[in-house]
Amino acid sequence: MGRSTSSRSPATCIGSMPIELRSWLVIGAVVMLAACSPRTEPAPEAVLPKEPPAAEPAPLDRDLLQSRIKRYLESSGQIPASVNMELLDVVDADIAGLERGQFRLWTEDQEQTVDFLMSPDGRWFLRVDPVDLTIDPIAQVMESITIGPDDPYRGGEHAAVTIVEYSDFQCPFCARAETIVQEEVLKEYGDKVRFVYKQLPLVSIHPWAQTASEIGLCVLRRGGNDAYWKYHERVFSKQREVQADTAAEQLVGIAAEAGSDRSQIEVCDEADETIGVIEATLEEADVLSVNSTPTFFINGRRLSGAQPREAFKALIDSELDSAGS
Repeated sequence: MGRSTSSRSPATCIGSMPIELRSWLVIGAVVMLAACSPRTEPAPEAVLPKEPPAAEPAPLDRDLLQSRIKRYLESSGQIPASVNMELLDVVDADIAGLERGQFRLWTEDQEQTVDFLMSPDGRWFLRVDPVDLTIDPIAQVMESITIGPDDPYRGGEHAAVTIVEYSDFQCPFCARAETIVQEEVLKEYGDKVRFVYKQLPLVSIHPWAQTASEIGLCVLRRGGNDAYWKYHERVFSKQREVQADTAAEQLVGIAAEAGSDRSQIEVCDEADETIGVIEATLEEADVLSVNSTPTFFINGRRLSGAQPREAFKALIDSELDSAGS
């Protein structure tokens, strides 16, 4: 019960200190210049020394590379010295002559994985993502998001604006975003927007988050959308009270307090009925490069972190204007 079957790389909460890395484009060019001078006699044939065989490239010093990247990020003010860093995999990139890597940044309260490109010798570090300009990025996002009966929603079912949130019940910044969305955004816009909640438990840092999501989806399947939101609200309100070693029992109790049938929820949870839904959401999040919670998409436009009401309003109003609503 409450098992995690995902091998997903750690993902994280983003709060008041989002980690944003500047993009660099490095272009190297070597220009060979030759000059012609007239001769009355042919020049003697040059005898060139035999070149030694090319040496094998030295293995990448991962510790040195990691320390250099961290020093760069610190010196440029992108992260404080207190942030921990771990270099993850470095593999061949899809772009010839480059390698693609990933590193993890974390503190006691936050964690994030970051992709980068680099030259094979470890000299050039590039924070650039190749972009295919022939693809509409908004349409691509919308096509990648699947909304089905296992995704609880609020607001107008056929609203002109759809807000999709990828969130984690144990994430403190998700709890902060919950207050902003439910008490400010949805109260202002009502049925003009549809708000969809996607389960994205970050099991590497939040031990009971997946159990909360599994039980929540059981509530949704057994009791419907309204029953789910009663459970949803209570879990976030009691986030600090839930303990990892007794989470399943506590969360089933919260579901019962919210009006669900305890025995039905226990049967569903013990049978792991809803794990597949969460695994599908994790795969969807990977396609969308969602590596932190909360992450929102407002008609396909990304908004990361516990943003204030004004950030939501700017995007929502723009979409409503475009739709003539």
